[in-house]
Amino acid sequence: MKDIQALHGVQVLNAMEPWHADGTSTDTRKPVDNTLFVALRGEHYDGHDFLRDAVSRGAAGVVVKQGTPYPLRDTARTVPVFVTEDTVAFLGDLAHALRQRYRPTVITITGSNGKTTTKELIAGLLSGTYATGRTEGNLNNRIGLPLSMLNMDPGARVWVLELGTSRYGELDALTRIAAPDIGVLTTIGRAHLEFFHDLRGVARAKSEMFTAMDPGGVAIMNADDPLVMDIAGRFGGTVLTAGFSEHAQLRVRSFALQPAGMDFIVAFEGVEHHLRTQMTGRHYLLDLALAIRCALHLNVGWDAIGEACARFTPFKGRGTILTYATNVTIIDDTYNANPDSMRSGFMSAAQRYGASNIVAVIGDMLELGAETERQHAELGQFLVNEGIRTFILIGTYADRTLQGIRASGVRQVYTYRTDDLQSAAQELVSLSKPGTAIYVKGSRSMKLEQLIAAYDTRMRGRHA
Repeated sequence: MKDIQALHGVQVLNAMEPWHADGTSTDTRKPVDNTLFVALRGEHYDGHDFLRDAVSRGAAGVVVKQGTPYPLRDTARTVPVFVTEDTVAFLGDLAHALRQRYRPTVITITGSNGKTTTKELIAGLLSGTYATGRTEGNLNNRIGLPLSMLNMDPGARVWVLELGTSRYGELDALTRIAAPDIGVLTTIGRAHLEFFHDLRGVARAKSEMFTAMDPGGVAIMNADDPLVMDIAGRFGGTVLTAGFSEHAQLRVRSFALQPAGMDFIVAFEGVEHHLRTQMTGRHYLLDLALAIRCALHLNVGWDAIGEACARFTPFKGRGTILTYATNVTIIDDTYNANPDSMRSGFMSAAQRYGASNIVAVIGDMLELGAETERQHAELGQFLVNEGIRTFILIGTYADRTLQGIRASGVRQVYTYRTDDLQSAAQELVSLSKPGTAIYVKGSRSMKLEQLIAAYDTRMRGRHA
C-alpha cells in the first residue's frame, strides 16, 4: 500500500491496513485472486468493463483511470480503489518503485535478433548460483515489462528482463522503469524498418537503452557487429564484449556440429574452454557467448557454465526439431522473422543437413516498410545462390520472394505458392523423402506453427 500511495498523483479510495497483493493482473480471463487488477484501455478493449468481475474473482484491489464512475457499488466485497491519470504509466511507476525497494541485480537484453534466447540463456546460466527471475515469454513492452517485474518472485536476487521496441523513445522509457545494472545488446539488424527506415535508425533506437542506463553500469556487447560496437564506444560505463571476433574479450574460437547439438570452444583471458550444447546453429553461439560473458561478470564458475550449456535445448518456435521414423526432419523456427534471422536460420540448417536437402517454407517478413518487397526478393535470390532448391512460399509477399528466386537464373528450382496452410502441409508431406529437412520460418502473425501442427498430424497418421 505504501509503495502505491507514494506514487505521484494516485488517489486511494477504501484505504485499508494491513493490505497486501501477491502480484498484478490486467486480464480477468487469467487468475486474479489476491492480485492488484489494473484496468487498461486499448483500441479494442477496456479493462474498466471488468472491474466488478475482477473483484468477484478475488482481486485484492483495483486501479482505475481518473473520471471512472465508482466501480464497486453493490459488490459483495470492498477493496481499495487506486485512481490515477494513466493506468499504463501507473504500471511502470509501480514496477520501478518495486525494483528500487527490492534492489535486485537487473539485467536487460535488447537487439534485433536473439533477445528472448539470450534472456533465457542468461537466466539459465545464473539460476544455479543465484535466485533468478526472468521475463515470461516475450513480455517486453510498456505493459509486459512492468507486469513481469511486478509478478517477479520477491526472493529473486537477479532479474533478467527483455526489452523490445518498434518506436523511438520506447527503449528509453522501458530502461528507466527497469533501471538495469547490466545491459546486453545482441545485434543491430533489419527489423522494424517500417518505423526505423534503415540500420542507422535501428541502431539509434537500440542505443536508447545505454543512454538511459546509469553511467556506472555495465554493457555487454556483440563484438562482431560494428554498429553495436559503435554504441559501446559511446557508453560511459564498463564495456564487456563477446563474439567470434578476434577483438572479443570472450571469443568463440570454433564449433563442430554433432548428431544432437554442437561442441564449441571459447577463449577467455588466455584459456580455452571446451563446451557443449544441444542447440544447433552458429547464431545460437553468439547468444551463448553473450550469456557466458554475463555469467562470468557475475562470478559464475566455468564448471557451472559448462553444466548449464549442456542442458540447453532449442526453445519452442526457435529451432525446435521434430524427427520422423522416415528420416525426415522439420525445424520449427516460426517465432518471428526478419531478413537477417531468415538468412542465419536457413544457412545453419543448410550447414547441418545439406542445402540440397532443405525444403524452405517461407512466410512473410513484416514491419519492413518501404523495404518489404526488396527484402523478400533479395532473400529468395540469396537462398537459391546458397544452394537451396525447394521452396514453399506463403503470404502477401510470396510473389516477391518468388521473383527473387527466378532472378537467380537457376532453373532447377521447385516452388509451391499458396496461402492455405492445409494445402501447404499436404504439399510438404509429398515432398518428405528420406533425408529431407523442412525449415519453417516467418513473422509471428503468419501463424506458421499451425502449418507444422497440420503437417505433424498427417505424418503421424501416414506412418501410424
